[in-house]
Amino acid sequence: MATEIVKKALTRAGLSYNLKVFTWSRAYHMARNTPNTLIFSIARSKERENEFHWVGKVAPYSIRMYKLAIREDIKVDSLEDAKQYIVGGEHSDIKQAYLLTKGFETGKNILLVNKDELNIRKLFAGRIDLLPFNELSLPIMLHKEGHRASELEPVLDLGDISHDLYAAFHKDTSQTTVNKLKREMDKLKQSGWITKIQDRHLDQRTALTPSPAKPSTD
Repeated sequence: MATEIVKKALTRAGLSYNLKVFTWSRAYHMARNTPNTLIFSIARSKERENEFHWVGKVAPYSIRMYKLAIREDIKVDSLEDAKQYIVGGEHSDIKQAYLLTKGFETGKNILLVNKDELNIRKLFAGRIDLLPFNELSLPIMLHKEGHRASELEPVLDLGDISHDLYAAFHKDTSQTTVNKLKREMDKLKQSGWITKIQDRHLDQRTALTPSPAKPSTD
């Protein structure tokens, strides 16, 4: 949904572009170091606020901590409980950055990879115990990896980092360019087109239907 929204706004703004897909860590590095780079979808946080020109919201973001449904040995009622297990993380990602602020340690109870698809494989292979993931994109990712949503079970809601995702420009990008895209994003939002596109994509995904997860606590 984010790609559809961003491409539409870029075209309406009259901005030429070259769309490429990279691992998150590489995309994040490029967006921080290369002017005229637009990155999406990126979570907006206090730490990132001054690093980018924030253009507009492109997708919802709801993070939950998951385990394999068959792993009855894993008992998690709080983030403190989760520290005794191995959690899958991704380089430069806001989920692992958040867990580090809560006392998790890279190499001890967080193992990092370049792509979240690898964490799904590691979860099913028993190489990690828990995986924080966006509940809206998880069913699609599981389907691509040959699994069903019912094979996972949420154990915690990570509400502190469950916010909308954005499109954002490198800080040194021309303000004229930034304003052009912002203006078209605002118009698409005000017309209801963005909501319509988001609803269509969310309706198409396979919904997770496990029991509710617990909210995270320190």
